[in-house]
Amino acid sequence: MKRRWLCVFSLSLLAAGGVRAAPLSAADLAAAVRERLQQPAVLRGEFEQSKQVPGFAKPLLSRGDFLVSRERGVLWRTKTPFASQLRLTRDEILATQGNGAVAFRLDAAKEPSVRVINSLMFSLLNGDISGLGDYFRIEGQVDGRRWQLQLQPRQAALAKLFKAIELSGESHVNQIRLDEANGDLTQLRFSAQRSEPARLSADEAARFD
Repeated sequence: MKRRWLCVFSLSLLAAGGVRAAPLSAADLAAAVRERLQQPAVLRGEFEQSKQVPGFAKPLLSRGDFLVSRERGVLWRTKTPFASQLRLTRDEILATQGNGAVAFRLDAAKEPSVRVINSLMFSLLNGDISGLGDYFRIEGQVDGRRWQLQLQPRQAALAKLFKAIELSGESHVNQIRLDEANGDLTQLRFSAQRSEPARLSADEAARFD
């Protein structure tokens, strides 16, 4: 149960945008999306997450910011309604509460799923077709600078978590929609994305330590 929640939660750290064009082959789609996407060494931005749970009239909303470092990992910081942070590196996943207390820590040496989850996280945020193709069947469209991907799980384990995932964006991934197998629907919108300064500040680097 913990692994299922962790995978869903982590990927949620990551909507269809109405792109209309003829579907491309997998190879052409990969080339087209790579051409449009920036893949900087460091990417910063803000997010808004809406999670619709069956039985609840209103979606659950949360907001915060994120930091992606190609060399160090991902920091996902929720500010409202409750402060928390999720840190993903090659070796572990660490979740802390607003007061700094550790909520949980998973070591990749003891939990092999940690590396899979982190690989998916980087692929989703970067729109990495090659990385996503290991886990999903991919279709999509490109219209001008805009693109959209529809992902269907290849593996039975992922199909137990997700019915489908959709990504859309331009020079960055702007929206992610997670249609979960349990009926939940999570939508993420990213804004204020920026790649300057190109290096981590001392404070940012310290958050990875």
